[in-house]
Amino acid sequence: MKNYKKLIIVVIFTLIVIKISFLLTNQKNIVTISGIKKNDYFIQYECSQNDLCGGWADRVKAIMSTYAFSLLTNRKFLIKITKNCDFNKILVPNEIDWNYKNLKDFKISDKKVLSYRWNFEYNEIFRKEKDLYSEYINTSLIVIKAGFMFSDPFAENVFLKSKIEKLGYNQSNFKIVYLLHEWYKKLFKLNDKMNKEYEIFIKKLKPNLNTKIICTQVRIGDPGSQAELDKKVTYQFWNFIKDNFLDKKNDSTEYAIYVTSDRENVKLEAKNFFLNYQVFYLEKSSQHIDVGTDCQSTENVILDFHIMQNCDIGVVSHSGFGILGLWNRPRPFSNLFVYTNKNQSDLRKSYWNRRDMFFKKYTNLDDIFFT
Repeated sequence: MKNYKKLIIVVIFTLIVIKISFLLTNQKNIVTISGIKKNDYFIQYECSQNDLCGGWADRVKAIMSTYAFSLLTNRKFLIKITKNCDFNKILVPNEIDWNYKNLKDFKISDKKVLSYRWNFEYNEIFRKEKDLYSEYINTSLIVIKAGFMFSDPFAENVFLKSKIEKLGYNQSNFKIVYLLHEWYKKLFKLNDKMNKEYEIFIKKLKPNLNTKIICTQVRIGDPGSQAELDKKVTYQFWNFIKDNFLDKKNDSTEYAIYVTSDRENVKLEAKNFFLNYQVFYLEKSSQHIDVGTDCQSTENVILDFHIMQNCDIGVVSHSGFGILGLWNRPRPFSNLFVYTNKNQSDLRKSYWNRRDMFFKKYTNLDDIFFT
């Protein structure tokens, strides 16, 4: 009889434990949305329909900078790009779930929008900031709107040295150039359809390990703008590639040439110039995504950017898309040549003042003025 009573007690106790466990699990599910807890704080890069966001390079700069802020402020990182096309239809989260839609059922008590845009004065502010966003410590959601690398000054901020090192980074290397490839892979992967296209294309572009890919990005500039280059500048790119690589080939290396540009005709011109070489390019990837009106053109631009991480050699314009496309490699400065001003102080005075230009081998950040 005693054993029977003990058994009853054990059964009742077990049922109570199971019930408590069930309730706790349900409670956890109530306060958690895709890894988000009710006491979490957030920081979000945002580009909405009425915002001036810049091209893909401007957005990448700001996304990576906002991600750096998320690490240093211990906030969950989100991305919301809905201008002309919902970004989530093209790139999807990889290791970090940055999908802003995770917040749709989450109550945000208050929000602060910070529009840094292209105000480079913030570089000096963040170089000296002692306690990042301490004034917003109780703000649930901080929204960033910007188009430049506003987190790079952290590499020189003495007050953030300890925090950066605790995250596992060397402070002097806490810059977009050194972190882009790692962070881009951590944040993004192509959607299934685009990834299949990408894999098929790369197999054609680099059929074997002996093939070296020369990537060239030629930015002519907006028609009628101060920065618009002479259309004949393209031949300087073709001849530079020919004279420095193709004509100097003294081994069994096979070259493939990948071309991207803000003008579609430039790609065909390259194909006609390099008749004895395989020339590859994506069609309809020249439209500036800030003025594009459909997802397809944005898809093509982003696919262009993805392909460029496979480049062995880069010959690019002094533009964000070309430089970041080549930075997005394990060795960002490897065989990278930029068509830029001989006198970089001209660019510091006016970033679009392009004159007396040549191909500069880009080996460290101080070689050219790039923001």
